[in-house]
Parts: sequence; structure tokens; C-alpha cells
Amino acid sequence: MNVNSKVINALSGLNLPVSANVYNGTATEYITFNYADERPVVRADDKDILDEVTIQVHYFTKGNPSVKKKQIRDALRDAEFTIQSVQELFESDTNYNHVVVYAWIEGAVD
Repeated sequence: MNVNSKVINALSGLNLPVSANVYNGTATEYITFNYADERPVVRADDKDILDEVTIQVHYFTKGNPSVKKKQIRDALRDAEFTIQSVQELFESDTNYNHVVVYAWIEGAVD
């Protein structure tokens, strides 16, 4: 399972830049994501065979985040992620709304 490609593929339909860890472009609305936790959940024959990976998806916008927040959640669900929680923050130093979506997925270890 390659979680990075699953996240990028899931969110590419939102027509926003999507980048792992850090976004270095010039768009004023974008998404980044990072691994929050990765752990084996099933072992067999002394090997890890199934992992659970938790990610954080960060959506930054100076506009109203409500519509894209729902679209992000829906896109992740469609890609077989389970949504754990969502936080909505305001960064006063940059005037960005910052939405953090915590989600997890299980998959075979590569």
C-alpha cells in the first residue's frame, strides 16, 4: 500500500495543489498531508502483513472552508479512508483558515 499516492489520487479531483508534507507553490488555496501514525495491526508467520496508517490532511484557504472541507472528507471516504476527526483553525498571522482532517486506512504492507 502506498498511502501517498492514495491520498494524492483521492484529492486530485478537487482541482487544488496537493503535496506531501510541505507546499512550496504560489497558490493561495492548497492541501498538504503527512503521516501521523503507522503501525502493524495484523501479524502472521512472524511478519507484519497489515498496517493501519493515520494521516493528517491540511487544507489552507483564505475563503470559506466549508464546501471543500466536505469534499475532502467525501473524497477520502471514497478512497477507503475512515475519517477520525476534523478541526477548523484560523491562523491570524497569515489570515488562512486551516482545516485538519484526521483519517486512517488499513492495507497490506509493501
